[in-house]
Amino acid sequence: MKRKYLVILALTFVILLSATVLGVLAARQYAVNREGPPEGKVKLESVYLAPKVPGRLIEVRAEEGDIVQPGDTLAFIDVPEIEARLNQARGAVASARAQLEMAGNGATSYERRRAHAQLNAAQAQYDFARASYSRMQNMFNDSLIAAQEYDKTRSRYLAASSQLEAAKAQAEDVDSGVRPEKIAMARGDYERALAVLSEAETAWADRVIVAPETMRIQTVVLRPGELATPGYNLFAGYELDAPTIRFTVPESQLHTFETGQVWNLRTGFGGTAFRASLDRIVPLPSYASVTSMYPRHRLGESVYELRFRPLPGEPTGDLHHNMTVLLEESPHP
Repeated sequence: MKRKYLVILALTFVILLSATVLGVLAARQYAVNREGPPEGKVKLESVYLAPKVPGRLIEVRAEEGDIVQPGDTLAFIDVPEIEARLNQARGAVASARAQLEMAGNGATSYERRRAHAQLNAAQAQYDFARASYSRMQNMFNDSLIAAQEYDKTRSRYLAASSQLEAAKAQAEDVDSGVRPEKIAMARGDYERALAVLSEAETAWADRVIVAPETMRIQTVVLRPGELATPGYNLFAGYELDAPTIRFTVPESQLHTFETGQVWNLRTGFGGTAFRASLDRIVPLPSYASVTSMYPRHRLGESVYELRFRPLPGEPTGDLHHNMTVLLEESPHP
């Protein structure tokens, strides 16, 4: 029984000794880490591309990991309904344009000749009807014809007079040109048709997904043949033109940094050295975790985030999202 207790005691001693040794080693490693240069991370702005119109994806031209430039075509969506609307709008614009041109040009020479021919015919009918009415009136006054016959002749005379006035009005309208109101109405119809065409062309252009800026494609969500809906992301990636390098520092070290300073930075593991300016200092919430690999603050200290941007023209190399970057201990002169 005593031997059993001795074995248990020996094992307990070994365990405590091992824990102590590991603690000392971890403390030494922690001290070494704290003495090294501050470590930050490259943060690239996320870019998500989603269609504005629903349709079936018929072609994808980008793969994960590709670097695309602004205006590069990434995918095509088949939208037959919008194509039909586009053709309809083009036909409406052609019709409205013809109506506006016809209103602006006025009557043709054929229409003028026809209007004057109708006026001459109406004048001849009126002259004949007036002569007949004059004779019938004299005969009626002398009681040579019945009243019914006289009324028929008078009715034909009045009808001929009305037709003559209508023919004169039509001829005057043809000779004087189109009324301004008709031209304005035709112009309004034409502009409305152009607006409908512009809307259809915009919807037709939205079937093509293009890169808005220089970016690296991280994820391709859908494949050809799948249905794309408005607002559903087809591509996800990172913007490459404006990388940000972010460091976290405790409150006790904040006095070392000022906005606008230029510091020397180097990508981790023997990477490229470049200069970057301190763009802004942002206080982190009290519950935020330190984004550096090793903590450098005491309990109770506030933590701040330093955001650096590489100087224009600096050879930064190929910066990837979450890449480690080291900060030199003194600002660049």
